[in-house]
Amino acid sequence: MKDAVPTDHPRTIAAYQCALMSVEHAAGALALLTIGMPNAALALLRPQFEALIRSVWLLEAAEEKWVRQYHEVPADASAPADAPALAAMREDLLRLDDPRSRDVVEHLDEYRARASDAISALTNGRLHPMSRSGNGDPAGLVERVVRCANGLVCHAAQMAALVSNDAPSSMVAVHALRAQFQDCLPSA
Repeated sequence: MKDAVPTDHPRTIAAYQCALMSVEHAAGALALLTIGMPNAALALLRPQFEALIRSVWLLEAAEEKWVRQYHEVPADASAPADAPALAAMREDLLRLDDPRSRDVVEHLDEYRARASDAISALTNGRLHPMSRSGNGDPAGLVERVVRCANGLVCHAAQMAALVSNDAPSSMVAVHALRAQFQDCLPSA
């Protein structure tokens, strides 16, 4: 996917950057897992998921004011970001009544259904991460979460391919990625 360069349009560049941020969260989670920090690693699932939804929303449904905002440097870095919540982004995508957007939302909803318990339980100091701190993570939980994260990486790669200058060639690479690492992805 390193050859996938976004078309020169503010909307596609913003979507591309959010897709890359999603992949960055996945890479960070993998790095944290390898150094024995599973709670921090697994907590990165939520921002990975949110960055991917934001990518789709920016490409397909965001008003121009939101697209422009993603290209502006905030005057005050400590000010809270002013952007719609994920539920609003999802509704914006569904309101398009476009089969392609609806399909993307359905796939992301399926991911959320598979991983939502883990995402919610792992993103703060709830009982699950606290109780596992001394006992370790069950292998099945870590594997399920990593598979979901890998699935999101494939979706992010697809987004990057869709907004690239050469979408057909980039999609070939995405299909090859999915085929090569099928054993590391969520089961259908």
